[in-house]
Amino acid sequence: MSIRVGINGFGRMGKLGFRAGWDNPAYEIVHINEVSGDAHCHAHLLEFDSVHGHWNHQISASDDAITVDGREVYFSSLATPAEVDWAGKDVDLVIECSGKFKTEDALQPYFDQGIRKVL
Repeated sequence: MSIRVGINGFGRMGKLGFRAGWDNPAYEIVHINEVSGDAHCHAHLLEFDSVHGHWNHQISASDDAITVDGREVYFSSLATPAEVDWAGKDVDLVIECSGKFKTEDALQPYFDQGIRKVL
């Protein structure tokens, strides 16, 4: 059984975390939340990185998901972790890449939804 991963903040760090974990069978990335931009924009930026180059995977997007190699990853653009339905996606671990939620109080909304760990 793989660990179901959500990513909050899909800038440089979020995309690098996505790329690093994608092919690892221990992880299943199931949800991305990024407040700026939409799924189409971030699918393009995931595929073409100015430093790391082209990511050799089949990538497409819809209004609420990014699809990589036929596997769909939900995408939302909500301002706070409390607004995102992490529990509804059965997320076990959230990689917090926004840089905004650093204190115990700011991270509490994740734990209120049953997230076991926040990295």
